[in-house]
Amino acid sequence: MQKKLSTIIFVQLRQRTGFDISGYIDYEDSLRLNSLQMIGCTNWQAIFEGRILLRPKHTDLSFYDWHSGSVYFNNTSNYDVMHMGISLLFKYKGDLKFIPVSVADGPFKENVKRTAILSPLYGMVVLYDHIVRKAT
Repeated sequence: MQKKLSTIIFVQLRQRTGFDISGYIDYEDSLRLNSLQMIGCTNWQAIFEGRILLRPKHTDLSFYDWHSGSVYFNNTSNYDVMHMGISLLFKYKGDLKFIPVSVADGPFKENVKRTAILSPLYGMVVLYDHIVRKAT
Protein backbone atom coordinates (compact mmCIF):
# COMPACT_ATOMS: atom_id res chain seq x y z
CA MET A 1 0.00 0.00 0.00
CA GLN A 2 3.00 2.32 0.47
CA LYS A 3 4.14 1.68 -3.13
CA LYS A 4 7.65 0.60 -2.06
CA LEU A 5 7.23 -3.06 -3.00
CA SER A 6 4.94 -4.41 -5.65
CA THR A 7 4.16 -8.12 -5.87
CA ILE A 8 2.68 -10.16 -8.67
CA ILE A 9 1.44 -13.61 -7.68
CA PHE A 10 1.46 -16.43 -10.23
CA VAL A 11 -0.88 -19.27 -9.32
CA GLN A 12 -1.45 -22.52 -11.19
CA LEU A 13 -4.40 -24.39 -9.74
CA ARG A 14 -5.85 -27.79 -10.67
CA GLN A 15 -9.64 -27.72 -10.87
CA ARG A 16 -11.98 -30.57 -9.99
CA THR A 17 -12.22 -31.37 -13.72
CA GLY A 18 -8.51 -32.23 -13.69
CA PHE A 19 -7.54 -29.25 -15.84
CA ASP A 20 -5.47 -26.34 -14.64
CA ILE A 21 -6.12 -22.63 -14.62
CA SER A 22 -3.31 -20.17 -14.06
CA GLY A 23 -2.88 -16.47 -13.78
CA TYR A 24 -0.82 -13.51 -12.69
CA ILE A 25 -2.44 -11.43 -9.93
CA ASP A 26 -1.49 -7.83 -9.06
CA TYR A 27 -1.51 -8.29 -5.27
CA GLU A 28 -1.83 -4.62 -4.30
CA ASP A 29 -4.55 -3.94 -6.83
CA SER A 30 -6.47 -7.02 -5.70
CA LEU A 31 -6.15 -6.01 -2.02
CA ARG A 32 -7.34 -2.48 -2.83
CA LEU A 33 -10.39 -3.76 -4.73
CA ASN A 34 -11.16 -6.05 -1.78
CA SER A 35 -10.93 -3.16 0.70
CA LEU A 36 -13.37 -1.20 -1.49
CA GLN A 37 -15.66 -4.27 -1.46
CA MET A 38 -15.92 -4.31 -5.24
CA ILE A 39 -18.23 -6.95 -6.72
CA GLY A 40 -16.30 -10.03 -7.85
CA CYS A 41 -13.10 -9.08 -6.04
CA THR A 42 -10.88 -11.62 -4.30
CA ASN A 43 -11.89 -12.26 -0.68
CA TRP A 44 -8.43 -12.08 0.89
CA GLN A 45 -9.72 -12.49 4.45
CA ALA A 46 -11.29 -15.85 3.53
CA ILE A 47 -8.07 -16.89 1.76
CA PHE A 48 -5.88 -15.97 4.75
CA GLU A 49 -8.29 -17.80 7.06
CA GLY A 50 -8.06 -20.89 4.84
CA ARG A 51 -11.79 -20.95 4.02
CA ILE A 52 -11.27 -20.60 0.25
CA LEU A 53 -8.41 -21.02 -2.23
CA LEU A 54 -6.84 -18.20 -4.18
CA ARG A 55 -8.09 -18.62 -7.75
CA PRO A 56 -6.93 -16.60 -10.74
CA LYS A 57 -9.74 -14.75 -12.52
CA HIS A 58 -10.37 -13.48 -16.04
CA THR A 59 -9.97 -9.96 -14.63
CA ASP A 60 -6.45 -10.47 -13.25
CA LEU A 61 -3.30 -9.32 -15.05
CA SER A 62 -3.25 -12.56 -16.98
CA PHE A 63 -5.45 -15.65 -16.93
CA TYR A 64 -5.12 -18.95 -18.82
CA ASP A 65 -7.58 -21.84 -18.90
CA TRP A 66 -5.57 -24.89 -19.90
CA HIS A 67 -8.67 -26.86 -20.99
CA SER A 68 -10.34 -24.30 -23.25
CA GLY A 69 -7.16 -22.45 -24.22
CA SER A 70 -8.77 -19.14 -23.21
CA VAL A 71 -6.28 -16.37 -22.50
CA TYR A 72 -7.05 -12.98 -20.95
CA PHE A 73 -4.73 -9.99 -20.41
CA ASN A 74 -5.76 -6.95 -18.37
CA ASN A 75 -3.94 -3.81 -17.32
CA THR A 76 -4.34 -2.79 -13.67
CA SER A 77 -3.77 0.46 -11.81
CA ASN A 78 -0.15 -0.68 -11.24
CA TYR A 79 0.81 -2.64 -14.36
CA ASP A 80 0.50 -2.66 -18.12
CA VAL A 81 0.68 -6.06 -19.81
CA MET A 82 3.36 -6.11 -22.53
CA HIS A 83 4.71 -8.62 -25.03
CA MET A 84 8.31 -8.81 -26.22
CA GLY A 85 8.46 -11.44 -28.93
CA ILE A 86 6.95 -14.51 -27.29
CA SER A 87 7.75 -13.29 -23.77
CA LEU A 88 5.22 -11.81 -21.37
CA LEU A 89 6.26 -8.70 -19.45
CA PHE A 90 4.53 -6.41 -17.01
CA LYS A 91 5.47 -2.71 -16.91
CA TYR A 92 5.13 -1.11 -13.50
CA LYS A 93 3.44 2.26 -14.02
CA GLY A 94 5.17 3.95 -11.07
CA ASP A 95 8.79 3.64 -12.25
CA LEU A 96 8.24 2.26 -15.79
CA LYS A 97 10.40 -0.80 -15.09
CA PHE A 98 9.68 -4.06 -16.92
CA ILE A 99 8.97 -7.21 -14.92
CA PRO A 100 9.75 -10.37 -16.93
CA VAL A 101 7.98 -13.58 -16.00
CA SER A 102 10.41 -15.95 -17.69
CA VAL A 103 13.40 -17.32 -15.82
CA ALA A 104 15.67 -16.84 -18.84
CA ASP A 105 18.43 -14.29 -18.65
CA GLY A 106 17.33 -11.02 -20.13
CA PRO A 107 17.83 -7.29 -19.89
CA PHE A 108 15.15 -6.84 -17.19
CA LYS A 109 15.93 -9.73 -14.83
CA GLU A 110 17.35 -7.38 -12.18
CA ASN A 111 14.00 -5.60 -11.85
CA VAL A 112 12.42 -8.50 -9.98
CA LYS A 113 13.09 -11.13 -7.33
CA ARG A 114 11.32 -14.44 -8.04
CA THR A 115 10.37 -16.84 -5.30
CA ALA A 116 8.96 -20.19 -6.48
CA ILE A 117 6.85 -22.18 -4.04
CA LEU A 118 5.58 -25.72 -4.57
CA SER A 119 2.35 -25.85 -2.60
CA PRO A 120 0.27 -28.94 -1.79
CA LEU A 121 -2.87 -26.75 -2.05
CA TYR A 122 -2.06 -24.77 -5.19
CA GLY A 123 0.63 -26.60 -7.06
CA MET A 124 3.03 -23.99 -8.39
CA VAL A 125 3.05 -20.46 -6.94
CA VAL A 126 5.62 -17.83 -7.90
CA LEU A 127 5.97 -14.45 -6.20
CA TYR A 128 7.46 -11.66 -8.31
CA ASP A 129 8.65 -8.90 -5.97
CA HIS A 130 9.56 -5.59 -7.56
CA ILE A 131 11.23 -2.92 -5.43
CA VAL A 132 9.81 0.37 -6.66
CA ARG A 133 12.58 2.73 -7.76
CA LYS A 134 10.71 5.95 -7.07
CA ALA A 135 7.49 6.91 -5.35
CA THR A 136 4.42 7.42 -7.48
